[in-house]
Amino acid sequence: MEKLYLIHATIAVEPAMEPSGWLKEAFLLIEGGVIEEISPSPLSPQRVDGAEVLDLSSRAVTPVWINGHTHLSQTFLRGLVGDRPLLRWLREAIWPLQQAFSPEVLEVAALLGLAENIRSGAGLVVDHQKITHDVSFTEKVYKAAQQSGLRVWIARAWSDRGSGAENPKAVMEELERWLSNNKANQRVKFANGPLAPWRCSAETLQATHQLALQYGAFTHIHVSETQEEVKLTWDEYRKHPVEWLESLGILGEHIQIVHGVWVQEPELQLLAERKALVVHCPVSNAVLGSGIAPLGDFIERGIRVRLGTDGPASNDVQDCFETMKFALCLARAANCKPSLIPPRLALEVAWGKPGLRRGEAADLAILRLDTVWTAPVHDLDSALVLSARASNVESLLIEGDWVLRDGKILTIDEETLIKEGSALLKWLRQKAGLED
Repeated sequence: MEKLYLIHATIAVEPAMEPSGWLKEAFLLIEGGVIEEISPSPLSPQRVDGAEVLDLSSRAVTPVWINGHTHLSQTFLRGLVGDRPLLRWLREAIWPLQQAFSPEVLEVAALLGLAENIRSGAGLVVDHQKITHDVSFTEKVYKAAQQSGLRVWIARAWSDRGSGAENPKAVMEELERWLSNNKANQRVKFANGPLAPWRCSAETLQATHQLALQYGAFTHIHVSETQEEVKLTWDEYRKHPVEWLESLGILGEHIQIVHGVWVQEPELQLLAERKALVVHCPVSNAVLGSGIAPLGDFIERGIRVRLGTDGPASNDVQDCFETMKFALCLARAANCKPSLIPPRLALEVAWGKPGLRRGEAADLAILRLDTVWTAPVHDLDSALVLSARASNVESLLIEGDWVLRDGKILTIDEETLIKEGSALLKWLRQKAGLED
């Protein structure tokens, strides 16, 4: 956590500091992993004594992006959607390959996925960790997350109904083992990751949710991704999925509803009243033909929203910039309303905050503005949302530590990782019976 002094930068700040949300030709001091100062004018020599000085002309300094939902393992499952809907795609392609994973393959897949997130400007990643054949698999993901230097929540997935069902007692015991790590590790933490309402019993959902709360975590669950899934819950309980979660007493600010494509009017009201978080994954929903989530309704009702790429099996990339632009464009197209989701609002949803401020952890993304797809810049918000790409991300700091610097990832050896991944893919396909 070196002392850094960033000068001549275009800095994303809260409107209270600057109504436009941008300080131009501004100055930012980082010390001890914290943003000590943001100023429109140079700081005194005494304040910056001993700091490394970086001239960030033609750069934007922003909060990091949040990837609110992904499956890191699926870097090994890209390009397999074809023309199959969700449940058929899972049964015919994804589940057989996931069953064939070894812990070593999973570690390489997770590292590759984390490297992709770093290049996309993501400083916080929520991994819905689905490959849990035994504890060693989650251990490998934990190891990879620690190596990455990012902030990572690992939502340990489980189901106690249907194919691959686990024993509820075993689920509780393993979850508690992982959740107990949360206080010791500041960047990598664990959460409760039930797969979907139709694959989980009420009793285990309630018990695991309470366990997550006990350790300062949350429940992260796929909900209402497709009409077929909504029907499964309705046929069994005569309730829509969000209504069912409400009946269990677990709908609240510590639950993350992933997708929410087919939520109904009463469910929207419940989500708003209970302050639940919806993780919107527009690209994967479009690729799988699942539908378009009502982002405009979420925003209008004050429902908390976060963006997620989803896993590379259904996206097929983890590109936070593509996801941000897609969310804006789909919402406007679905509502025939060009004023819906202004670019600044899209950025705030993608960052999970309005901008940078003094006294908070120095989690920063540094982006080039002088590229052929962003220059010349008329409007900074529009430039980042509608023009910028993941390749605009030049550097990434977490708590003042460089994770990506001048285009080079410092925590992961990309070149070696890509070679290992290519070699392991052939082995995986053979084990899954997809090749002779």
